[in-house]
Amino acid sequence: MAWYIFKRFLISLFLVFGVTLITFILTNLVPANPVNSILGEQEANDPEAVARMEAKLGLDKPLYEQYWLYLVRLVHGDLGESFLTKQPVTDDLKRVFPATLELGGFVFIFTILFGVLLGLYAALHHRHFADQLIRVLSLGGVSIPTFWLGAMCYYFLFYELGLFPGSGRLDSRISPPPTVTGMYTVDSIIAGDWATFGNAVWHLCLPALVLATANLSSLMRFVRSAVLESMNQDYVLAAKAKGLPSHKVVFGYILRGAAVPILNRMGLLFAGLITGSVLTESIFAWNGLGQYAFKATMALDLQGIMGVGIIIGVVYIFVNFIVDIITGFVDQRVRIQ
Repeated sequence: MAWYIFKRFLISLFLVFGVTLITFILTNLVPANPVNSILGEQEANDPEAVARMEAKLGLDKPLYEQYWLYLVRLVHGDLGESFLTKQPVTDDLKRVFPATLELGGFVFIFTILFGVLLGLYAALHHRHFADQLIRVLSLGGVSIPTFWLGAMCYYFLFYELGLFPGSGRLDSRISPPPTVTGMYTVDSIIAGDWATFGNAVWHLCLPALVLATANLSSLMRFVRSAVLESMNQDYVLAAKAKGLPSHKVVFGYILRGAAVPILNRMGLLFAGLITGSVLTESIFAWNGLGQYAFKATMALDLQGIMGVGIIIGVVYIFVNFIVDIITGFVDQRVRIQ
């Protein structure tokens, strides 16, 4: 098992290096000059001002030299300075990432709890009314566009009915708790401030509902398919023929056989929630990674764009690394292969 983990770790390191290289190349292929965005229209027409700014940013050097300098800074935890905020990109990401992690983690827990249970229930009641109803609901959830659902929830549940707060992470009259993790729900628990905790959870509900709809529906369908496939395996049929109790067959054989693909799906779901909530964060003014990426892209903030790209890549690699280790413990065949 130790050798298996070591190999997966080495592969992850090579993947991180590949992410930095691809992110740098793709960012520099953008057919626009970030210097013009920084200087403004008047100074952009001054060749000397443009040359000074290019020298300051290192854009006057060959691409391979720019990448090497960027890689050296990256090893030391320096992602450069944002053209937009005039702050180190590392500090910007430390500020916005906890908000996205809080929202994504909240949705992930909710999705896993109900997605696995409903998918398992549908599979165990295959072709019954409950199975048909869950399939219809999951198909509808997957088919609804996120931006449309977000706009409709904002309009009806906030603007018309006033059931939920519309935007932000807290009410304007409530001060954030002392920063420990950057996640308001966790920090308010640490501080023992239950009023702030309740308000933070209340603000989470509406964007979480939008994000959870498609992800919950997708996970239900996947779990249902994985469990149905596992139910048809010979070892499950043999367990049933031995007369084992139903709960032992389900948890000891069916779920164990379906665990590896479900775990892989959960890993992709978590990484997707952390890195793919741009539209939801924009609709609900959730100051997280997605909204930061959107603003950086609109302002041609190359350092910010590369920082977000690297964070997204590292999150996917880290999550897959953890999932590989867990599946190695769950299924010995994975380690042997």
